[in-house]
Amino acid sequence: MVCFNLGPRERQKRLMVGLMGIVVGIAAFVMLRASAAPWWGYLVLMPIFMAGAVGLIQWRERTCIAFARLGVRNLDRGPEPITDEAEKQALRARAASIQQRAALIGVLVTVLAVVLSFVG
Repeated sequence: MVCFNLGPRERQKRLMVGLMGIVVGIAAFVMLRASAAPWWGYLVLMPIFMAGAVGLIQWRERTCIAFARLGVRNLDRGPEPITDEAEKQALRARAASIQQRAALIGVLVTVLAVVLSFVG
């Protein structure tokens, strides 16, 4: 069983999205610090860092969460259906894990940003 649903080009897209999410999140953090935003203003960082984490984890795991939900893979030849039910279930489980880890990362980085907002 293959148990991944992304080819090299598709993985590259997720890597770029992930890196951009991290860069945008850091830039937003710097702007919030420079503007002396209140602590709750830093909560805007959570979805940004979550999106970055999703991209990077999908890249590493070679698994797209949207494709897993749809029961397809794209190994750089275009979307194709996955017919093996066990493989579909394994990909859906991996996709759920990716979402959970990305949410946790987004929350933790945002908490760190809030803590840092009180420093200096």
